[in-house]
Amino acid sequence: MKKVILAIALIGCIWTDVFSQSTSSQVESKLERYFQATQNKDWNQVMDMINPRIFNFAPRELMVQLYSQMESDAGMDMKFTEMEILHIKKGINLRDTTYMPVDYKMTLLIQLHPSRYQNADELQSMLAGFELAYAGQEINFDEASKKFTIRVRNTLIASSKLNSDTWFFGEYKPSDPITKLIFPLEILKKLEQGWN
Repeated sequence: MKKVILAIALIGCIWTDVFSQSTSSQVESKLERYFQATQNKDWNQVMDMINPRIFNFAPRELMVQLYSQMESDAGMDMKFTEMEILHIKKGINLRDTTYMPVDYKMTLLIQLHPSRYQNADELQSMLAGFELAYAGQEINFDEASKKFTIRVRNTLIASSKLNSDTWFFGEYKPSDPITKLIFPLEILKKLEQGWN
């Protein structure tokens, strides 16, 4: 169950303004494809678009396998809905990479198979795991229907090498130690300060 929760939750210092309408449109287009792949549960395509530094901590093949088997092995059906870009912030260059935060929202519906989840302690443990993985988000559990509804409002950090149109996405979770290993400290500090 810890693997399931982990999988669900997973996904020079000179500053230069680099925002342009075409860059924003490019990020929006790539992000729409990323959202669509997530909704379709096309985990290979999702892995093509997440920040590749994550693979230093979890091999790509393992992540694809984990996500692919998550529903059947864990006895749950997952649906990603209402995925929407709320705001694309101004991008900046740091060393050889452009970073652009994107505020978004989505609703994650997790329907448990009732025959697999009868134990109240196990359900409470699962709820606690989701509360940890989605700290600060709205989490509801309907015990009668065995359904979790998680409403997420968060920020993805889009990144691209300079002079490239290949964008990768990573979730901004300030309390997650992996976030600090994937993104430069300067970027995280700028986000903490409001990305002015």
